[in-house]
Amino acid sequence: MLNLNHNARLLIAIHTIHSVIELFINTFLVAYFLNLTGNNIIPAAMFYIFTYGVLSLFFPLLGPFVKCGNKLAAYRLSFLINAIVLLLIIWLKQDVTSYIWILGSFLGLEKALFYFPQNLLSSQEAGGTVIVRFHGYRSALAGAAKIIMPVIFGWFISVDSFINTAAFVLLLTAAELVLSFFITGRASYHKPFCIKALLALMLKRSKIKSALIIDFINGFIFDILDVLVVLYVVYMFKTNLNLGIFTSVFAVLTVLSNAFFGRFCRYGAFSIFLSFCSLLTFSGAAYFVFDTTEISFVIYNLTFSSAAQLIRTMTSINAFKVSQDKSVASLYRAEYLALREIFLNLGRIFGFFLVIAAVWSRRPDMLKYLILSLSIMIVFMGYLSVNLSRCLCGKEKDKC
Repeated sequence: MLNLNHNARLLIAIHTIHSVIELFINTFLVAYFLNLTGNNIIPAAMFYIFTYGVLSLFFPLLGPFVKCGNKLAAYRLSFLINAIVLLLIIWLKQDVTSYIWILGSFLGLEKALFYFPQNLLSSQEAGGTVIVRFHGYRSALAGAAKIIMPVIFGWFISVDSFINTAAFVLLLTAAELVLSFFITGRASYHKPFCIKALLALMLKRSKIKSALIIDFINGFIFDILDVLVVLYVVYMFKTNLNLGIFTSVFAVLTVLSNAFFGRFCRYGAFSIFLSFCSLLTFSGAAYFVFDTTEISFVIYNLTFSSAAQLIRTMTSINAFKVSQDKSVASLYRAEYLALREIFLNLGRIFGFFLVIAAVWSRRPDMLKYLILSLSIMIVFMGYLSVNLSRCLCGKEKDKC
C-alpha cells in the first residue's frame, strides 16, 4: 500500500476486520432470522429499520463530541458496543427474533460510533492524490477477507452452531480495539458543530446537494439488494455452507474489480467507468427478473459483485472528495459527514419499508420486480455520479 501513511494503513486494517464482522451480521444473522421465521423477511427488515433509525438519530447527537472532542474515544467505544451486540446474540439464542428492537438499536449506536470517526479520520488521512488508491485498497482487502470467511462461517455454523460462531466473531472485535490504540490522534476542530451552517452552504454549492441525493439513493439500493440476495440464496441453495460458498465466490469478483480499479483507474475516467457499470448492473438484473433460474441469478450476482460494487466505491470516493473541498474541509467536514450518513440511513429505512410493502402485497414476483426497480435506480445514481465527477474535476469545481 504505497504512499499511504501509518494511520491510513491502520484504518484499512480495522475496516477489513470490521467488514468480516458485518458480513457475519448482514449475511448469516439475516439467514438465522430467515431460518427461525420460515423465510419471513419482515423481521430482518424491521431489524434494519431499528438499526438505521437509531444510527440516523445518533449521528447529529455525536457530532459535537466527535468534531471537537476525542474522536478516537468514540471509535473505540464502538467496538465495546459491538461486543454487547454479539453477547446479546449468544445469550438470546433462538429468542433473538423477539428482541429485534433491542438488537437493532444497539447495532445502530455501534455503527454511529464506528462510522462517524472512521469517515472523519479517513477523510483527513487519505487526501489529495491517494484518495482513489486508499479506497481501492480498502475495498479490495475487505473483499479478500470476504472470500475466505464466508466459507469458514458457513462450514462452522453447519457442523457446530450459529451461537458458537458468534463467540468467534467476538474475538475479531477485540482485535479491532487493540489496533485502534496504534492510531495517532489529530487535533480536533475548534469551531462548534453546526449542521445549519452546512445546510446554508449547501444552497450555494450544488456539489454538496448532489452528493447527499446520491447518498439517499445509495442507501435504499445497496443494503436492500444485499438482503434480497441473501434471501434468494437461502431459498435456492438451502444451507449455510452453500450460502458461505456462494458469498465467497462472488467476493473474488469484488476483490479483482476493486484491485483493478485502485491500480489503474484515475479520477478523470470516473464518468466512463460509472456509465459502463450502471448499464451492466441493470442488464444482469433484467435478465434475472424476466428469466428467474439459478443460472440467471448467478449471472445477476456476477454483475452485482463487480459492476455494482464499483459504483458503490466510486460514489464513496466522490463523497470524500466533496468532504475535502476547501469550502467544506476547513470548517464543516464533520457536519458534512454526519449529514451524509443521515441521508444514507434515511434511504435505507425507506428501502426496508419498500421490502415490507412488497411482502405484504402477497404477490410472489414483487420482490423480483423490486430488484429490477432498484437496479434502474442504480443507473440513475450512476448518471448523477457522472455529473458530480465532472463537477469535482472540472474547471468550475470551485463554483459548483
